[in-house]
Amino acid sequence: METESGGWTAIQKRTSGSVSFDRTWTEYRDGFGYPNDSYWIGNDVIHQLTKGSNSSLYVSITLQNGTTLYERYHQFSVSGEDDIYKLFLGGPASGTLGDRMLDTGSPDYLDLSGMSFSTPDRDNDRYIGNCAALSSRRGGWWFNWCNSAFLNGPWSSALWSTPWHPTVTDGRLIQETLMMIKSS
Repeated sequence: METESGGWTAIQKRTSGSVSFDRTWTEYRDGFGYPNDSYWIGNDVIHQLTKGSNSSLYVSITLQNGTTLYERYHQFSVSGEDDIYKLFLGGPASGTLGDRMLDTGSPDYLDLSGMSFSTPDRDNDRYIGNCAALSSRRGGWWFNWCNSAFLNGPWSSALWSTPWHPTVTDGRLIQETLMMIKSS
């Protein structure tokens, strides 16, 4: 609650592999896990918290060596299930992690703003296959042509490729991830 003047709500947290993020559409919709360890608050809750308000998103990754990197997006919202939990981001992004979600300086296939949520059992990305079902991903996220940012991969595994490219390229480097939102 002390981050950037407090008032944040954690929507995703991972501190161990005790909770698998290889989950179904329904589980990501409703939420799962344990707030003191690892959890996803639920896409319905994220939608309710961000609809009709100007919210910010704060993403942090703590590495195994204790270094914490972060990125803040000044506009963040997620549409409802009827719109496939579409992600909306606005910038500018700022922080030490590097912008890999909005990615306005890169090709369109890396930009996650406007992308619908995908899970292994619900393919909503632009890739010919299902990014959420690939062995190097296996988890829900706002995929475009797969990812250069993905915080819900197979915990502490070499299979968890590009959690936040190019800053964090191997999931085994991660000690903790955290996504928080607050109304601006």
